Amino acid sequence: MPSYMTRLLSALVLIPLLVGVIWWGGMPFMIFLLAMFLISLYEWNNISIKLSTSWIKRIALITAGTLYMAVPFSLLSKLEMNGYKLMDDGKILILYLFLTIWASDTVAYIFGKNFGGPKMAPNISPNKTWAGYAGALLGPALTLSICLQFFTPASMDGLTPSWLSTLIVGTLIGITGQSGDLLESLAKRKAGVKDSGTLIPGHGGLLDRIDALLLVIPVYVAYLMLIYQGF
Repeated sequence: MPSYMTRLLSALVLIPLLVGVIWWGGMPFMIFLLAMFLISLYEWNNISIKLSTSWIKRIALITAGTLYMAVPFSLLSKLEMNGYKLMDDGKILILYLFLTIWASDTVAYIFGKNFGGPKMAPNISPNKTWAGYAGALLGPALTLSICLQFFTPASMDGLTPSWLSTLIVGTLIGITGQSGDLLESLAKRKAGVKDSGTLIPGHGGLLDRIDALLLVIPVYVAYLMLIYQGF
């Protein structure tokens, strides 16, 4: 089976599952987050072992990786748990987060394939181009703006952010997401591995799919806290 078909089939299975778990919320969502955290930590542990032969450095890398993942997942659980303060809009806001990240990946892929251009970081991620990077910024900027302007959650009544702020934050999400992707690519290259794991057919490991998410979550939640004044 062609690799793109494998990737497509994986997406067709995982995206509805993710949306369903988010919408279900509560304990199932928390268990899902915990599972994601533990799997990601396991994959990072495998990478860390290959990054250094020193046990002290390995422990430092694993500790740093644990914090790097624990903070975003904690913020995401806070957003879901505080849904009642947001008129149960926590679920919708989490879905908007994933839509924004998916838009970044999708538009980056389209721009990269159709416009190509000079490589962005050939020694870290050979397939990334500056055209793709531009798409990775444009996609989330437009998606976040459309979500919050035209499909404004009920809890934002009277608090709807301006177009300018959503465009700026959406662009910032694109920048941080690409930075997270490059950081993981750098770690994998230094460790001499292509993927963080083999959990998701056609996509590699879980960490390969959430590398952007981990850096984006703090930016997104901080923006929501400004809108809701801390919710």
